[in-house]
Amino acid sequence: MDSKSSKIFVGGHKEVQMKKLVLFSIIMLSLSVNAYNTAGKFGMGVRFWGSPIITFSNIKYGINDLIEIEPSIGYYSTQSDGEYYNSKDNLLFTVILANFKPIRTERSNLLVKIGGLYAKNSHSYTYSYDDPPYEYSSTTHNRALVFGLGIEHFVNDNFSVNVGALSGYWHRKPEDSEGSYSLMGIGSQIVDFSLVWHLK
Repeated sequence: MDSKSSKIFVGGHKEVQMKKLVLFSIIMLSLSVNAYNTAGKFGMGVRFWGSPIITFSNIKYGINDLIEIEPSIGYYSTQSDGEYYNSKDNLLFTVILANFKPIRTERSNLLVKIGGLYAKNSHSYTYSYDDPPYEYSSTTHNRALVFGLGIEHFVNDNFSVNVGALSGYWHRKPEDSEGSYSLMGIGSQIVDFSLVWHLK
């Protein structure tokens, strides 16, 4: 291929890329023109995570049509009793997410989610066979940067159903030892499901 043909090929490639960009922009604009307006919309509801299922109290507030914030707080407790032992775990979650809406349609929005999480786990264990009984307790602090994708669908003007998946970079620090880092990958995503009632 001579230099003249090469220049024509490069120029044509740039022209194709420009046409694709313009077409994509037109599609995005047409989706947004008929999009459901969530600016200033305030909602409350419940959020469910993972297995075992953790229930959160959830709030949604639309800063504008493209961005909303979503703080949540949840609590989970388990207790195991045996003939000579008692074990209990209390887990408190606080989460705040920012939802970005790159694609919006008449009733549904694609959500790109990013935010932070704090979780405090308190564990206690009592073994009563010995005299005096053996008792142990510990507290672990967890922090995470979470991110993922979701879909928000408005069934009517007030009620929305939200489904998504989240992953994150986690930092776990027991009070009595050094902190350690772990990564939540594709194989350990959190299923994120919520039902929200919005005020007009």
